[in-house]
Amino acid sequence: PQQQARVLCNDILSLKVAGDPVLTPNSVCLRLPGLSKRQMRMCVRSPDVTASALQGIQVALHECQHQLRDQRWNCSTLEGQDKLPHHNIILNRGFRESAFSLALLAAGVAHSVATACSMGKLRGCGCEAKRRIDDDKIRLKLSQLQLQTLQKGGVGRPRVLPTLPNELSSMQETWEWGGCSHDVRFGDRFARDWLDTRGSPRDIHARMRMHNNKVGRQIVTDNMKRKCKCHGTSGSCQFKTCWHVSPEFRLVGSILKEKFLSAIFVNSQNKNNGFKGGRRRTMSRELVYFEKSPDFCEYDPSIDSLGTQGRTCNKTSYNTDSCSSLCCGRGHNILKQTRNERCNCRFHWCCYVLCDECRLTEWVNVCK
Repeated sequence: PQQQARVLCNDILSLKVAGDPVLTPNSVCLRLPGLSKRQMRMCVRSPDVTASALQGIQVALHECQHQLRDQRWNCSTLEGQDKLPHHNIILNRGFRESAFSLALLAAGVAHSVATACSMGKLRGCGCEAKRRIDDDKIRLKLSQLQLQTLQKGGVGRPRVLPTLPNELSSMQETWEWGGCSHDVRFGDRFARDWLDTRGSPRDIHARMRMHNNKVGRQIVTDNMKRKCKCHGTSGSCQFKTCWHVSPEFRLVGSILKEKFLSAIFVNSQNKNNGFKGGRRRTMSRELVYFEKSPDFCEYDPSIDSLGTQGRTCNKTSYNTDSCSSLCCGRGHNILKQTRNERCNCRFHWCCYVLCDECRLTEWVNVCK
């Protein structure tokens, strides 16, 4: 494919690309229609964190379209200029697709806020508070180790310490000298406060939303990775310091796609909260839904369905992207198609998406 000029995609806040924007309540909160009173209060209090959360929503929308590209409903209705996806009809239904989208959006908010914290971009968090306290301790410990090495090995014959001193072993688990862990607790808490209903949910849809939001956030927390750095003289590793980083969001999306395919149906007539106990597999980390999905074959705005007419399909596949499945039995045409589509998208602080525009010419199978 030929790559053309870079383009901006789905910039919810309509901010300009150049430089770091000044994120004030006026530049963030007043641009967003449909905020609840609680969300508006959070936005006014922390416009920078809110802007980061919105970028997480953008990341999640792109990932949603990637993960469901082989499904009849492919998340494309969730993406729209200057609006939040949570007002879309399908996110207020109880479908399997609703459950997946809610979890992915919650994960996107938690992931983006945690990452922005580690970059030092947010006033309310940043390098976790303990790192600032430990920073001088680690510098001092390194100096002490270097001095011990010189004293034990003699001048001019430095010797690497083979083991880590006991008092430092606890420090090495989390902290990197001059670096910062992704503050996943802060990201998780903001995502919960921003997206969840306050108090005890009264109906099954509110319970489903809170449950799936939590599953999405938990995927981010469960897949944090440890990254380490060596410290010592002449490239030696006298001791290591480590810090936590968020998982690649593609991994988060892939795990949730697996949970989408194995999501658990709950009976909406169940009078209790319906999401605990009595199951062969625990439900606490599984996606749940309570409405059987429609086929999404035809255009139907009442369920956020664009239909599948005009979708490209794979005539040699036996999976959900096959022409027989995707075209719902209507058949397909073979066309030579030239189209522009966004590709190689990158997400930049704050808060825009930069993509290449790829021009493709190819023979494709298109649903009638």
